[in-house]
Amino acid sequence: MNKGFLIDLDGVAYLGERVIPTCRDFIKKCNDKGIKFCFVTNNSSRTTDTIYEHLISLGYELTKENIITSSEVTANYIVKEKPNARVYLIGMNGIREELEKNNLQIVEKDADYVVIGIDFEINYVKYTKALREILNGAKFISTNSDHRLSKADGVAPGNGALTKVLEFSSGIEALYMGKPQQEMFIYGLKKLNLPKEQVMMIGDNYYTDILGAHNFGMESIFVETGVMTIKEIEHFPIKPTIIVKNLLELDI
Repeated sequence: MNKGFLIDLDGVAYLGERVIPTCRDFIKKCNDKGIKFCFVTNNSSRTTDTIYEHLISLGYELTKENIITSSEVTANYIVKEKPNARVYLIGMNGIREELEKNNLQIVEKDADYVVIGIDFEINYVKYTKALREILNGAKFISTNSDHRLSKADGVAPGNGALTKVLEFSSGIEALYMGKPQQEMFIYGLKKLNLPKEQVMMIGDNYYTDILGAHNFGMESIFVETGVMTIKEIEHFPIKPTIIVKNLLELDI
């Protein structure tokens, strides 16, 4: 019997502004049975408060402690290494708020770390400043490696694509925090206070959710409510532990 779940957001809990009712009902069952869960997202642009308010508006029963963002994981990682560190940031409100909440200093030069999260106003000047800080010895961290993202008017480059510019120009590979890398899973287990043998990752994306869990040694559940279909999943060599059309098919 699993005692906890890490659950992706977009494509599992909601699709844009639209709730996925079967996930909402699944969360109610978790609450009723005392099963721990955390929603996990690579999105660094939105604050935890914004995500929480969105989920509450869709009828989810949860607290802010049930939400983990790549911004939170990033800030936690830096604080553990160097409290009060100086950070040159490329990113939006979500990551900025999380860094400042953890008493990390946002600076323009002489940084201990360069952090890049999705930034819809990224430009050559920001890239140049970040590159110089990296070459001067700042540790290079990226919130996530997503190649592209979905917006209301279509697809757009993701944070992984933005990060590649700095990796190529500096010759230094970034340390990634979000799925499918292990830092997100390590942090999720810490927050649930459970060993990975008692936790399953629920997601709709093979590359971030299913493959990330597999590489971390965690079981996974693929749910067909988001970006990929069961037919697509069945063609991959690494399979999720469980495949369902919606989360109410799970017996918990």
